[in-house]
Amino acid sequence: MQRRSLLLAGGLVASTALIVWPALSPAQSPPVMATDVPSVKCNMTSDTTPRGSATPTPVTKDLLTSGLPCQQLVNTTGMFQNRPLDNLQRGFDFYSWLTFIALNSPADGKTIGEAGPDARTIWEDHRNYRQLADIMLPNAAKPDWNKAPDRPAACVGKGGPNDLIVHLEEEAFNQPFKSGPLIDQSGSYALFDILMNKPMFDFIANNDLYNRQKQAAFPKPIDFPEGTNTPPTEAKVGAIMLKVSWKILDPAKDNPADFHTVDALIYFPGEPDTRAGPDCVPKKLGLIGFHAGHKTASAKQWVWTTFEHVKNVPDEREVKAGTLQPPYHFYNPNCPQCEVNVTPADQPWDPDTSLKFRGDYRSQIVRRISFPDEVVNEVRDLNGSFQKILEGTVWKNYRLIATQWPSNFNCATGKKPDIDIDPACAPAPSFLANTTLETYSQGREPQASSSCMGCHNNATSYQTPVAQQSDFTFTLEKARCEPPGPGVPPCPAGGIKPTAKR
Repeated sequence: MQRRSLLLAGGLVASTALIVWPALSPAQSPPVMATDVPSVKCNMTSDTTPRGSATPTPVTKDLLTSGLPCQQLVNTTGMFQNRPLDNLQRGFDFYSWLTFIALNSPADGKTIGEAGPDARTIWEDHRNYRQLADIMLPNAAKPDWNKAPDRPAACVGKGGPNDLIVHLEEEAFNQPFKSGPLIDQSGSYALFDILMNKPMFDFIANNDLYNRQKQAAFPKPIDFPEGTNTPPTEAKVGAIMLKVSWKILDPAKDNPADFHTVDALIYFPGEPDTRAGPDCVPKKLGLIGFHAGHKTASAKQWVWTTFEHVKNVPDEREVKAGTLQPPYHFYNPNCPQCEVNVTPADQPWDPDTSLKFRGDYRSQIVRRISFPDEVVNEVRDLNGSFQKILEGTVWKNYRLIATQWPSNFNCATGKKPDIDIDPACAPAPSFLANTTLETYSQGREPQASSSCMGCHNNATSYQTPVAQQSDFTFTLEKARCEPPGPGVPPCPAGGIKPTAKR
């Protein structure tokens, strides 16, 4: 960017002037199934092809069949001429849209829109993605990708065979670091879920990292598989983790046609995880947030993509300018006295089976934009192009907020000494937050405000005698404890106590 310095987070200079990142590659149609080494056909589509072109890749319907990128391709040169960071950001944002389209394509192998405005997605099929609850099993039981997830006893006989089961443990209703719940304008809790693809699942399962005691004794650094584009036409996908947020649809206020929806069973396991239950409550859910992290060979700090529903919240600048376009899911324009972006004072925060928050409290949330105008404008224009080709489907109602990527290239590919100085490798942009997933940590305060790489760089395993970094994922903190016995040591301090089988 012409006026944006190359001095990024942590005081590191982003060495971007001559970078050509390896290939961003769409692929994966039909969906990846349970194979030993998932591979996909990589189409080398990028937003700056050929190199130096001032004409971006056209956003056409052909992209609906492009499939899953397995490694990004971006350039410092391109449509923004002498603004290298703008060109790189554009390439990563284009990559994010390809990822969003690929993962939200129908699970039956059809194209978005081919069988109607909405369909069950690739990541909602357990043959392609698994929920955190499917790998962190009670009493550290061995997870098996080829075995369909067990349905909790309280949910047997309820719902349909493809209903999404949301395990209502604390991370399903409370935001990161126990910062609080998010309550919509109907008074219902927003719900959260974490999922992972087979390469990530297999790494955890094959290395016994789902077991707290065995994780403590793991002898090597945590290093999840990375996506590559080699050989040229076939590639490993690499580890992908998803975090999604859902709105419980209110029949009186919400139109299901405005959302990607699922029929869900909200599972309350009971003590010690929830005050209520065991119980299983059917709900219609609408997708409001979609956050993806993808580890690639040229971004070992993962590439972080975040999307939201267009009606979640207003931007702070819209509130100040009085250009609101209500209704919003988490903002009431008729309440100017309401304090914004604060958690409910009333505790405990645990929901009962009504999934309604006690009293009249409603979250009053605004998006605190922390991007330069050039980034805001670039993302807005790119969103408009993709939303146009998604017209007639529910996906036109979603927008990319931004993509965060490691801008120090030598560091991002694992080269020392840069990575020793800054393991996050100078994230660009420095801050990124999804208002439904990092609601209460928006802003521009180093080590306090939301930064995907900055935050996940702090994630550690339970290895002893000294915990090690867990490769930018907090999922290993959710490992379960095997009941102590002959040859099985006590669970490391802080571990989850053994529980009865759900």
